[in-house]
Amino acid sequence: MFPLSPKARPARVFGAAALLVSLLGAEEARAQTAEPAPAPTPSPSLPPAPSKKPRQTAVDLSAFVGGGVRVGDAPLFPITQRSGATFGFGLAYLLSPLSVGLTYEHAGLGREDSGVVPFGAVHIARSTDTLWASVRMRFSGLEPIVPFFGVGLGAVWQSAHADGVFLVDGGLRGGQTFSCSATDSLNLGLRAIAGVEVPLGKTVSFTGEGSFDAYRLSSEVIDGCAPGAGTTNSIFFRVGLLYRFDLTEGRDKPLPPTSARHVR
Repeated sequence: MFPLSPKARPARVFGAAALLVSLLGAEEARAQTAEPAPAPTPSPSLPPAPSKKPRQTAVDLSAFVGGGVRVGDAPLFPITQRSGATFGFGLAYLLSPLSVGLTYEHAGLGREDSGVVPFGAVHIARSTDTLWASVRMRFSGLEPIVPFFGVGLGAVWQSAHADGVFLVDGGLRGGQTFSCSATDSLNLGLRAIAGVEVPLGKTVSFTGEGSFDAYRLSSEVIDGCAPGAGTTNSIFFRVGLLYRFDLTEGRDKPLPPTSARHVR
């Protein structure tokens, strides 16, 4: 080969540069016109994502009737009737498995009779009105029956109605009949409760329950009418209906799909 002259060397350099630029431009055009790679399809062998069951929330309205038996003795007069009727209604908020609510209840505590004594005779009928704040724990696994257990703290006031005869001078000057009613101030009540819920439909349930109630009542004379019942214990049984407003959101919401690259 003949050596290139100094004038021919720049022309050769410029030609090589032009060839390189044309090759790069062709490669870039080919990359832009190429079709994108298809997205990977999930493996058909992967199981479907399980659905997440939300925690049930609801507002419960309830009404009930029942009866009870007074336990123990009265502080002053013999108890001649221990049974009494009860009724009430309640409002509760359910955040399963816990239920927190307020309940109003009127309950009869039976009757006491003094018999004939030197000052006369008196017959006393007793009752209580209580506003209970309670917490209940519901248990699943026995569907459709749902058992529950709970405790309650109550603000209770007692009422007494007395009928009798007052003997003047031990009966030497005859007797004088009287009748009066009285209501005491607020006192404390405690409760332990157990029961079941049985669904009758989508929103209505039958309820059955029993409780042991302890009342710390006064034994002082109430409004000059009759002595109070004193500390009293009772066992109650109730049946009722419960209407549930379901507030649960996102029922059967599926979990986000699992990426294929995390499955080996």
